[in-house]
Amino acid sequence: MRRLTRRTFLVAVGGLVAVVASGLVLSKYSFRQPAPVEPRRLTKYLDPLPFPSVMQPTELGGTYYEVEMTQFTQKLHSQLPPTTLWGYNSTYPGPTFVVRSGTPIRVKWISRLPTDHLLAASIDHTIHGAETRNPDVRNVVHLHGGVVSPGSDGYPEDWFAPGGSRTYRYPNEQQAATLWYHDHALGITRLNVVAGLAGFYLIRDSMEDGLNLPKGQYEIPLLIQDRTFNADGSLSYPTGGQDDPETPPIWMPEFFGDTILVNGKVWPFLEVEPRKYRFRFLNGSNSRFYRLSLDSGQSFRQIGTDGGFLSSPVQLKKLLIAPGERADVIVDFTGLSPGTQILLTNDAKAPFPDGDALVIPEIMQFRVIPLTQPDNSTIPTTMPFVPLAQTPAMPVRELTLNEYKSKQDKTQ
Repeated sequence: MRRLTRRTFLVAVGGLVAVVASGLVLSKYSFRQPAPVEPRRLTKYLDPLPFPSVMQPTELGGTYYEVEMTQFTQKLHSQLPPTTLWGYNSTYPGPTFVVRSGTPIRVKWISRLPTDHLLAASIDHTIHGAETRNPDVRNVVHLHGGVVSPGSDGYPEDWFAPGGSRTYRYPNEQQAATLWYHDHALGITRLNVVAGLAGFYLIRDSMEDGLNLPKGQYEIPLLIQDRTFNADGSLSYPTGGQDDPETPPIWMPEFFGDTILVNGKVWPFLEVEPRKYRFRFLNGSNSRFYRLSLDSGQSFRQIGTDGGFLSSPVQLKKLLIAPGERADVIVDFTGLSPGTQILLTNDAKAPFPDGDALVIPEIMQFRVIPLTQPDNSTIPTTMPFVPLAQTPAMPVRELTLNEYKSKQDKTQ
């Protein structure tokens, strides 16, 4: 059994635990899926990086939102046919919430999805929460990192079917931070997130306002996800089945795609000016870790993580980010000549940390263009770090996280 360090375990579990756990998949039936497209066929850095739209309240100037989950098609690469996806308000990724700390909002999440699942061939009705008595299409939204009451947490068993809805209250009583929202339905989270149900949720506060950080067009969220595509542009997800329907299916412990998307575009490029940029990294992959660096060898500074700002910037040349984890980073392109091209790369193995599965070394490209306006932003030396409250020590207990490929393995 692979031994995990405490940090690796906590990062992985504290990240996208529902997605990873739901990735332990048994397939009840065998399905013959189309052959996946060869990723080398897709030209890298052909399409510009898209920017998620900003979520607008249903009431002008208000704090009430209605968000619909829908099925639609979207071009994820110029050389791919349109891909059928699920998303919030018919976009992938979903629109970005930008809210103020201390100002609560209410969101009504509405399902307008069809009753047939987009990835029906990969549904397994033997795992907990996916029994045949439950509809194949069921959803519930979780605000990942949000401090909310249990009734608004998007509990996995609080799912609803197409035509249904849930209204949640988000108090936003926490410091400025990068959060995200995603589907959380029990037994099927892995498929619903792969289908496209994810988006950013940014909390701002007065302390952040006092920092002279890059902002506006120079503050960019970057959602990194891995996917596999069929030649017709459709999403490909393994079924875990055998060719012989009488043969028991195999476990699918994790999903690793062979293609990288950033903000819903395959291997995009971003034009940057020779100045500082603030990037909000989010690893929205089901199972893949990323260890990010710039092929120019230059360093960057991390100023925040899942819960908000650090006490001071940390200079890095590599950034390890687990599923569900966020990182607030400043990259300084000052002094680079127009025409310079820099790659954001990855060298993390899969499964992390010592696996030998597919490693995808390139994420996206930065292209330097001429400066359009002076850069007056700064990198602060200290930041409004809020430490965790100290609590009395609890009894020490040893818990192990074990992975079994069959019930027989578990009993041995």
